[in-house]
Amino acid sequence: MSESRQHTHLRFQALVIASQLPENTTEALLVLDYARHMVMEFLDEPSCVSDNVQAVSDTVETRPQAPRLRDRFTIQ
Repeated sequence: MSESRQHTHLRFQALVIASQLPENTTEALLVLDYARHMVMEFLDEPSCVSDNVQAVSDTVETRPQAPRLRDRFTIQ
C-alpha cells in the first residue's frame, strides 16, 4: 500500500473511532486516553508508534506512564 493510501486508511480508521466517541469533549478525550493506555499496555512494545504515525500526527507525545488500567479497575 502506498504511503498516501496508508495515510488515507489511517485517517478513515480515526474517523470511525471518533464517530463512536461521546459528544462531550472531556469524556471523548478521556475515552481516547483510556484507549491509548490500553494499546500501550496490551501491545507492551514501547516502539509500537511507527515513524509514519509520528510524521502524520504532531500530537504523539511521551508522558510519564499512567497506572495500568487493570489496577484502576480492580474490584476490592
